[in-house]
Amino acid sequence: MTAPAVPAFPMPRRHPLDPPPQYRELSAEQPVFQVQTPRGEAVWVVTRHADVRAVLTDTRFSSDPKTPGYPSYISGDTPLPPGFFLNQDAPDHTRLRRLVTREFLISQMEAKRPRMKAILDTLLDDLVRRGNADLVTQLALPMAATVMCELLDVPYEDHRIFVTLTDTILDRSSTPEQAEGAARELMAYFDGVVRARKERPTDDMLGRLVGQEEAGKLSHDEFVGLAALLMLSGYDTMAQMIGLGTATLLEHPEQLDDLKADPSLYPQAIEELLRYLSINHAGLPRAATEDLTVGGQEIRAGDGLLVMINAANRDAAVFEEPDSFDIHRKDPQAHVAFGHGFHKCIGLTLARVELSTVFAGLFDRLPTLKLGRPLEDLPFRHDMVLYGVRGLPVTW
Repeated sequence: MTAPAVPAFPMPRRHPLDPPPQYRELSAEQPVFQVQTPRGEAVWVVTRHADVRAVLTDTRFSSDPKTPGYPSYISGDTPLPPGFFLNQDAPDHTRLRRLVTREFLISQMEAKRPRMKAILDTLLDDLVRRGNADLVTQLALPMAATVMCELLDVPYEDHRIFVTLTDTILDRSSTPEQAEGAARELMAYFDGVVRARKERPTDDMLGRLVGQEEAGKLSHDEFVGLAALLMLSGYDTMAQMIGLGTATLLEHPEQLDDLKADPSLYPQAIEELLRYLSINHAGLPRAATEDLTVGGQEIRAGDGLLVMINAANRDAAVFEEPDSFDIHRKDPQAHVAFGHGFHKCIGLTLARVELSTVFAGLFDRLPTLKLGRPLEDLPFRHDMVLYGVRGLPVTW
């Protein structure tokens, strides 16, 4: 392909809650198409639901940024620390993932629902006293941060440290020097957390990982990276889903009325919010390690790919009227918002419990909640790896 024929990535949205329409337009002509990233890399973009599932379950596609062809637009120039199994291949990915999988069992996450409700109630008490609010800074961010801090037994007072550093790392506009400096500082913080836990072991997730290190199942550096991964993946994703999810529900008042009338609809509504919003809008990066074919397109060893789960979740071949938000949808759970296959998010149960707790409690306490500004005027996170809204003024 000649350079002018390759469209630029990332692509703009026309509506703040919809993926870029170019995904559908380009995939109609060529199911797997090529784009050029701001770094000048030509990478393949995978958007169809079936192709996304195929790539995410094929071990010939590597998740390791050190693999030739891996798209550096997402990973940047800062090497990921040991323990970030999200960006590792087997056998290290399998070994590290198994160490924490049991921490996210359905029964354990459900047991945390009363505590989540108590955290939410405290935050809502503060909102009511103020009389108006920015739902992002006063609810979404502190809710998500408190849940993860308690899950890992990390002081909530420290949340501004990892929030600020994470934003710098995940902001595509950060310079390499800024991202690398933030990453070093972030790892130094979690190194301190891990060393303190070793000195005073506790009966919690990180405390149990102390025993795993002592048994030789992970190194100290892997322990540090794993602790950071658990905190960051559980915090930012939930904060953005709470903000965007609230905005989406307020934009669909008839369906919100249905939820208020029948709270048993919340589990299904959460699945639809996950499908409809799909906050990972930068793509899941992969690199081909062999010559193969995806969606009829030949892919060479050393080619990079971006797997767009937000486009896959709007695939008309799987979801009827995919661009419509519908809490009564028959099959919302077919979404790939948590990924698919061996890299599927281990915290999906935590996410479902937390989101259903937050939305049910929020609209029960503030049934007349409404947006303080039109949706189109809100400040959205177009420049971040995870999509979201930076501020959500509300009244009631």
